[in-house]
Amino acid sequence: MEALIGLFWSKYNDLRLAVDREDPAMVLALEQEVDPLLQAIVEYKVSDPASIKAQFCFALDLLQEEADDRGCVARNGYLLQTLVERYLGPQIDRAARARSGGGDMPASLEPCEGSVLDAALFDRIPERVVVVAPGYRVFYSNTTNAQHLGQPKEKLLGRHFADLVGVYHFQRDLRELVDRCLAGESLSHTYAEQRDGVTVVVQCRLSPCYSDASTQLGALVVMQEMADRRRSRLTA
Repeated sequence: MEALIGLFWSKYNDLRLAVDREDPAMVLALEQEVDPLLQAIVEYKVSDPASIKAQFCFALDLLQEEADDRGCVARNGYLLQTLVERYLGPQIDRAARARSGGGDMPASLEPCEGSVLDAALFDRIPERVVVVAPGYRVFYSNTTNAQHLGQPKEKLLGRHFADLVGVYHFQRDLRELVDRCLAGESLSHTYAEQRDGVTVVVQCRLSPCYSDASTQLGALVVMQEMADRRRSRLTA
């Protein structure tokens, strides 16, 4: 796996140089080498933890490398999802079946030192949940968040986190927190925003999100909207 990934990055760097030199013939030739290598890396099913970790790290590195290209981000987010479904899907299904007898929906997702991506659980909670990968790109959204934004979950894949929370709040309130979370911290922050003349308070809880291969996939962001109690105190 490491040799295959190393060969990909070597050809990928050659491709970037060919693009910079405006050499269309070389670009075409290298694209015909890079694309099959990418497909081979993602489709190669492994079982040892080191190789699984290498695949996840590769997908995350590629997502960050091409963070400025919307089309590439969507593709690379899909690659990450493919790995998640392959290696975490069975355990998520088992966990979902085990929880199905409980009946009750989890009241909330409590902050913790780290969480494993569990789509079955995240889709059952009433709070908005997003996993933000390096480069601030979304590669997972739960159903609650998608419904809040009025879009299918797959349409949110690969979008910049600022598109979901607003550029102002991303830059002022959340960018530094996401960076710290990607570095391993668990933290929380509350901010207020105006919507149609109404003040909405948003509480964000962030914790590192991992695969079962102990590879950090990104920052797990849980967003809960609350009543603006400050207004109540002022009018009391």
